[in-house]
Amino acid sequence: MRRFLSPYRVLFAMPRAKRFIATTYVARLGMAMFGVAIVVMIASRRDSYATAGLVSLVGLGSMAVGGPVLARFVDRHGQRRIALPAGLFAIACLLALAAETYLGAPTWALLLTNTGQAFAPAVGTLVRSRWAHVLEGDSARLHIANSFEQVSEESNFVLGPALGAGLATWVFPEAGLLVATVLFAAGFVGLMAHTESEPPVHLTDDVSRGSAFRVPGIVQLGITMILTGAVFGSGDVVILAYADEQGARAWGGFLIGLFAAGSLIGGLLYGLVDPGERAANRVLWFTGSMFAGFAPLLVVPNLWVLGINGFVAGLAVAPTLITAMVLCQRLVPAAQLNEGMTIVVTGLLIGVGLGSAIGGRWVESYGAHAAFIVPVAAAGIAVVVALLGRAWLMRAEERALTAPAARAEVPS
Repeated sequence: MRRFLSPYRVLFAMPRAKRFIATTYVARLGMAMFGVAIVVMIASRRDSYATAGLVSLVGLGSMAVGGPVLARFVDRHGQRRIALPAGLFAIACLLALAAETYLGAPTWALLLTNTGQAFAPAVGTLVRSRWAHVLEGDSARLHIANSFEQVSEESNFVLGPALGAGLATWVFPEAGLLVATVLFAAGFVGLMAHTESEPPVHLTDDVSRGSAFRVPGIVQLGITMILTGAVFGSGDVVILAYADEQGARAWGGFLIGLFAAGSLIGGLLYGLVDPGERAANRVLWFTGSMFAGFAPLLVVPNLWVLGINGFVAGLAVAPTLITAMVLCQRLVPAAQLNEGMTIVVTGLLIGVGLGSAIGGRWVESYGAHAAFIVPVAAAGIAVVVALLGRAWLMRAEERALTAPAARAEVPS
């Protein structure tokens, strides 16, 4: 096994690698706990999932709107100058939300406070931009680092929601959010203190450059991530409902875990494979593989088959996300790297929210088994988008790889 995983030794190219990996993992674990912890906290105190869902939705929407804007400022002024004060403000808002919930503040106050998530930096984006800086020019080693980061995030989103919900349920309602905020704060401050890996600010002669949304191919990648997120969000809801429908509600979390385990292993294995020079073509391959893995859910006969099918389907998920992130790093100029990656990650978050809502509505209207059409349809549309945009993405990648590099200025 040690020999098999030896390519991952590239991770030690990062200065103080063990500390870097540990702090970034803790920060993202905290972020992964936020959503569920907030929902369970407010639902427990207010006895209203509608209110809890509304507050959570406002937080997600604020993050979706504010994330790319914050990332643009990070690109122009550096991580510590922008992300550090913004992150501290977001932490203060999360702590205030817990206090307001405990004290019985009105719903409008909770909604207003949770808009502070607009200032929460996307840790995954900050981390990947640091790997791109440390491993600059070495696409093979960067592929391995990106694969590791995706596997790390997958494990966060398996452990985080369960930990957040468990603390809020078994300790006291605010416990999940408080622990999540402490973990995020500790890891985030640790990341900001890792000055050796902070990327320089890249200057460009095009002083009038606009948003990274205008970079060829980025909108298509964002749409692909929305659809991939919809596969996640709807899949989780439908699987839980299907297990409940089969009289095995307790097995719902285990079944979702099998999907996640498949994705973890798929990402780990993908990191060991030489992906070749071009990433644009692989978007079609992996969205196609994802659709092929999820399509049999339409005729799944029982929980056992669902579990096996889920594990196999999950194998293509992490490679899809890794490929999208690698391609984003190639398409977006260094001067807009954080903004570009944040757009892609935000698309994934939006897709999860939309998928959960649509999946839940379909379950209520047509039953759990019929609702498997939602993740399958999302995966199918992702294939269509990849097919129609394949030539466009390949041309955009070719232009990006031959573009002149920007000048770098190390932030003080």
